[in-house]
Formats: sequence, C-alpha cells, structure tokens
Amino acid sequence: MNNNDQRQEFRLDNQLTVIIELDSSANGEPTLVVTKSLDISANGMRVIAPQAIATDIILRCCIRDADNDRQFLVVTEVKWCRPHTTEGDYLIGLSLFDSDGTNIVEWKEFIAQHCAS
Repeated sequence: MNNNDQRQEFRLDNQLTVIIELDSSANGEPTLVVTKSLDISANGMRVIAPQAIATDIILRCCIRDADNDRQFLVVTEVKWCRPHTTEGDYLIGLSLFDSDGTNIVEWKEFIAQHCAS
C-alpha cells in the first residue's frame, strides 16, 4: 500500500529544516539528525534524512522555518522509513503528537495560516 493513500488532510510542500533528536549516546549527548521536509501538515510530515531511523519510536524534533525566523519544538512518532531514490538518503514519515510542553498549537496555527494564503 502506498503511504500517500493514508493521508487524511491537506499537505503543504514547504521545505523546512527538521532536526530529529535520537536517544542519548554513551556520553549523554543526544544524536541530532538534520533533515528536510518534503511536505508538512498539521499532524505529520514527510522528511528526507541522511540515515535510517527506527520506526514506532517517539522522538523530539525541532522544526525550523528560516524564512520567518521561527522554530517549533514538537514530539513525533516515526511511522515509516524507507530508502529514497537518492543513494544514501531515506524518506521518513513522522506523526505529530498533541503534547504538553511543546509548540504543537503554534505549529497547527502556522499550518492554518499557510493553508489560508
């Protein structure tokens, strides 16, 4: 089944920087994976990453909109990960959670503003 068939909401083609925080390494510092969004929505996004990420795990992410000098801290679940056509890159599907202590409300407002324009 194509993952595009599972989409239930409008997606925007905005390209934003998405920094995914993986579990801490041996020295206690988290590993950061810098990705680029291919499309975004209020509740999820598809990103391209330089490495594979395990699925069905919950991770913190920072979404950066450099054009508007904004960033959003959110909690995501990795829904799927598969090799991209570009050798060495991976496509990753992230689902966003409504979680206290994050910028999910601001993120949804950001999406709503872009859908309206």
